Amino acid sequence: MEIPDLETRVKKILTNRLGISPEEIRLDARLIDDLGMDSLDAVELAIATEREFGVAISDDQVAKLETTADITALVRRLVDEHAGSARVQEPPPRGGD
Repeated sequence: MEIPDLETRVKKILTNRLGISPEEIRLDARLIDDLGMDSLDAVELAIATEREFGVAISDDQVAKLETTADITALVRRLVDEHAGSARVQEPPPRGGD
């Protein structure tokens, strides 16, 4: 499933959480070493990302995030999984009675 402006939206979340400009945020930027994210920032990042994209992110998933690209990849995967599970739960079409 395509997510409109995914990278821009992730950068906006990081900008709001970390107080840095979007120009400083590259996909290969390391969250801790390059962007200065700490554990509190990680929790706030997860909450903001969950709200922005309508997904649930576990503590284990947050702990594995190392780069901006990791965030975008995780969001893509979670959105796809959510869309897939929504399709599975839909009842099959009924035949003409």
